[in-house]
Amino acid sequence: MTYARGISLGMALAFITACSDTPSPLSPDRAPQAALEESNALLQRYVAIGTSVSMGWQSDGLTAASQYDSWPAQFTRMSGVAFTQPYVSGTGCRAPLAAPLASGLRISGEPAGAPAASLACAPLQGGITLPTQNVAINGATTFNALNSTPESFADPFTPKLYGLVLPPGTTQLRAAMQQKPRVVSVELGANEVLPARSGIAIPGTTITPFAAWAPLYDALVDTVQQVAPRVVLVGLISDVATFPGFRRGAEIYADAAMLLGAFHVQVAADCDANQNLVFVPVRIPTAVATGIGRRNAGLSPTVLSCADGGSGVQDFILTPAEAGVVNAALGQMNAHIRAVADRHKLAHFALETLYGMPGLKPPFSSVQLMTSAQPYGSLISLDGIHPSGAGHAILASAAARALNARYNMRLPEASAFIAGR
Repeated sequence: MTYARGISLGMALAFITACSDTPSPLSPDRAPQAALEESNALLQRYVAIGTSVSMGWQSDGLTAASQYDSWPAQFTRMSGVAFTQPYVSGTGCRAPLAAPLASGLRISGEPAGAPAASLACAPLQGGITLPTQNVAINGATTFNALNSTPESFADPFTPKLYGLVLPPGTTQLRAAMQQKPRVVSVELGANEVLPARSGIAIPGTTITPFAAWAPLYDALVDTVQQVAPRVVLVGLISDVATFPGFRRGAEIYADAAMLLGAFHVQVAADCDANQNLVFVPVRIPTAVATGIGRRNAGLSPTVLSCADGGSGVQDFILTPAEAGVVNAALGQMNAHIRAVADRHKLAHFALETLYGMPGLKPPFSSVQLMTSAQPYGSLISLDGIHPSGAGHAILASAAARALNARYNMRLPEASAFIAGR
């Protein structure tokens, strides 16, 4: 019933806000300067709908600096166009993890592993009027984008986060459409699958069934494309194993001597040649903290196992069969997103542009993970999932290429992002 309500809302908005603009390429015979001016005029009314990736979430938190580095912000800066965002003040909402991970802290000084509900959420910077052009929200599903407002959640943290982005009683979609956008990016679908990183990969439990998701996505895109003459849909990754935060048991076993010597962690024999995917952002810091505590107490090493805890157990381990379930869901959703883009003649690129890059994941090293400022390489932040500023630059360039290919917008395609600025 809730899904049906989401569809009807999308249809209603499509009816209420539809306009006569038809997505079509800009004239190919324009002078370069005229083409740039025309495209920049469109970008001044660009709105980003999406999840944590479009929001600028990095290292399991949000700050003004990470929002500034988000791919939608970099995408507009490439053309010299201003882009408004709901910039959060202070140490953020919630404060990102602090480097190195061995500190066990967030940049606010709060414990890294503290429950989300207990973490501080700073208010917006002064002078910001909601909604801004970036209405993406961490954790948002397609259903949320259609239906959820700041008042929709009962937990202590989520209403605060939504309240930073959306006016009271307003959904992502409505906030976007109220701005009468000329260009819209839609980056949704990842949170229908991402909960499976917990090690529970069950459709209907941690994975939204395709049959429930697809009508919601279609309704949202139908609304957007009737309002905005330029739309870019963002596809997902193709293989959950490409997340730098996932490592094979065999990779961890290869680092067994270092884990034991440096952190008093005994890698179990079941990790040898093990092809299970272990979510190291949770499993390794937890094992290291336990191991060091036991060493300081004069106790034997803690044991780190790569064995699966069984179906329905939150162990942050995906067996090859469970990974196959996740990848099948990703494949079906990706195919649908591409088909929707083709059907409506919309621009399209995928997060796979970044996450499918050869060499994205450096060789696994527990010492690197716990002591480096870039434990997952230069393109991924400290949480092992979300892009760093340099990773966002790759997505920004992909967005420009996609819009140029579909609409001949002649946007600049190279980000000026400087890593480590």
